[in-house]
Amino acid sequence: MFIGLPGIVSRIIGRFLISVLLSSPFFIAGGLAHLDPSVPLPLTIVVLCVGAAIILLGTYMSLSGVAPTPTLATGERTLVSRHPSQLPAYSRIIISLPFIIGTGYMFTFTEVPYVYPFVTFVIGMYFFFKGMMKYMRNLHITYTITDRRVMHMYKFLWLQTKEIPVTRIISISEARSFFEIITGRGTVVVSAGIGAGQTVRIEEIDNVTPVAETLREMLPQGVTP
Repeated sequence: MFIGLPGIVSRIIGRFLISVLLSSPFFIAGGLAHLDPSVPLPLTIVVLCVGAAIILLGTYMSLSGVAPTPTLATGERTLVSRHPSQLPAYSRIIISLPFIIGTGYMFTFTEVPYVYPFVTFVIGMYFFFKGMMKYMRNLHITYTITDRRVMHMYKFLWLQTKEIPVTRIISISEARSFFEIITGRGTVVVSAGIGAGQTVRIEEIDNVTPVAETLREMLPQGVTP
């Protein structure tokens, strides 16, 4: 589908503003820490570097291409096109916020030993960057089902593609964790044999059942999903 220049500009601006929003607490905290002589300089540098890293990653995502789109053969039709849900990424980022805010509070308004805010900062950064990496990865993944193939495409620095011809599919299954069940997400596992190379996992998508049913309808006669 052709996006058009306004859509491209809107996408670039939107992604850049998200990166600015996510990095601003780190720049603010780093600035305040720099003004406080009691805060160790290495810690201030680390906080500012985190903010700069988020801006750089956001800029790259803004200028890089959107999630990959497969090139179809003559007469090939796209039946399903999905991207992973961003809910797991957002959840990790939200979990990190109390730890990051608590770190700022302990540095600014208390005199507790630095080891306590350092611990909360490390925990917060762990969840924050787990969420950021998940967000970035999901942004560049496309799952496509055509009347001939099932494809998983990932494009970040380079393009990685895994596909299975519909005629080779021998099993289709659905997998859901407890959290995915209550949030309406899941994974469709499409297999053409034994081993990871013979399997395409359509992971963490919303409303998973219609995708699985689309695949089951294309199974060769005599094959039980």
